[in-house]
Amino acid sequence: MLARKNLIDLKKEFPRIRGTGKTYDSPSFGLIVSFGKNSVAQASFIVNKKVSRSSVDRHDVKRKLADAVSPFLSQLSKNTELVFLARQKAVESTRDEITAEVKEVLRRARLVPS
Repeated sequence: MLARKNLIDLKKEFPRIRGTGKTYDSPSFGLIVSFGKNSVAQASFIVNKKVSRSSVDRHDVKRKLADAVSPFLSQLSKNTELVFLARQKAVESTRDEITAEVKEVLRRARLVPS
């Protein structure tokens, strides 16, 4: 999992991020990118019951996404905010597939070099 300082408090920040952010899509997740006043790059993950009724599967998807994004957080500018919106395909995807998708989407968003 990510360190607490790298997590976004979605209850407070999600409406602002949703309103000002830009959305990017991939088969396993959607990504909202916004820029705030943070001292470090932050990320958060939304995995609702439409993805899977099983809480075990939802937590597994959240861990897969967190593991995939953690190596890239140090490369991002310090005011970057990322919100990942999981899709049903993420349940069947492997960690390597999700990591490749995260890298591709961050490259399309021009947040990491290609």
